[in-house]
Amino acid sequence: MLGGGLCILITCAIGAVFSLGSVPPLKLGIAYNQFSKGADLHKVYHPGRYFIGPFNNFILFPSDVRQIEFTNNNRIMPTGLRYAPLHTRTKEGLGLHLQVSLQYKLVPEKVSQLYSEFNQAYEQVFVSSVRDVLIKAASEYEAQQLWQERESFSQKMQTMVDTELRKTYAECWGLQLMIIDLPNGFEKSIVETQVQKQMMLIREQQQISTKIRAETSVIEAEFARKVKVIMANGQANYTVVTKEASATAEQNKIDAESEALTIVKEKLNLHPEGLITYQQYSALDDLDQASLMFGFEDGEGIIQTKR
Repeated sequence: MLGGGLCILITCAIGAVFSLGSVPPLKLGIAYNQFSKGADLHKVYHPGRYFIGPFNNFILFPSDVRQIEFTNNNRIMPTGLRYAPLHTRTKEGLGLHLQVSLQYKLVPEKVSQLYSEFNQAYEQVFVSSVRDVLIKAASEYEAQQLWQERESFSQKMQTMVDTELRKTYAECWGLQLMIIDLPNGFEKSIVETQVQKQMMLIREQQQISTKIRAETSVIEAEFARKVKVIMANGQANYTVVTKEASATAEQNKIDAESEALTIVKEKLNLHPEGLITYQQYSALDDLDQASLMFGFEDGEGIIQTKR
């Protein structure tokens, strides 16, 4: 009995081990029964370990961004599916080759429907749908528009691709328009036209800059004239003010001297001739090295020199 119980225990352990399944990182899984050959479409498993029962394993789908390229540029290392450039015609019938790179990712909630409709061959369906959409988008533009409206053309292609992929449970994560290859003669004429437009634009900008420089020179001259007028007025005002101040000071000096002489005359009781004599002797103070001689009438004169 002990041996039988041990065998049952070992059998259960082995069954439990074979009943475990795991979904790796960056993957989504659907449980698949190898015995009944049927998949459980009611649940999508995210990365982790799960108890899914014996005879079951996971069918895996990528949850990260995948890439599809339509290019023959060998300098770019392939990072996904790569196909030849797309060949179509423009709206006016010119031959056109497009090199495009796009990224898509599956919608996690729709993986069961994706498997139900396409099994695991969904990428070929994506490529076929995307190729048709891109060719259709390019055929709606004229060659001139592809040059002038490159950004809007790229955005329109991404929108159309995203709309188409969502019908098959995926979404367009990004799209890069790498090369638009038109016939050489047409490309040459477009380049020449663009160069002429650029030259016209440069000349227009040169005319604008010349006009601005001329206007600036006029403004500069006007300001220089105003500066000269202001400086002249300032100098004139300075001269007037300083002359008036000097005249006022001189007048004040004369008034003060007159007042002082009047006081001297009253205090010393001088007659007019004596006042004149006083002024003469007072004037000696304003002279450098002035000499005063007196006393020569009596024969003994004295000379007094100012130092």
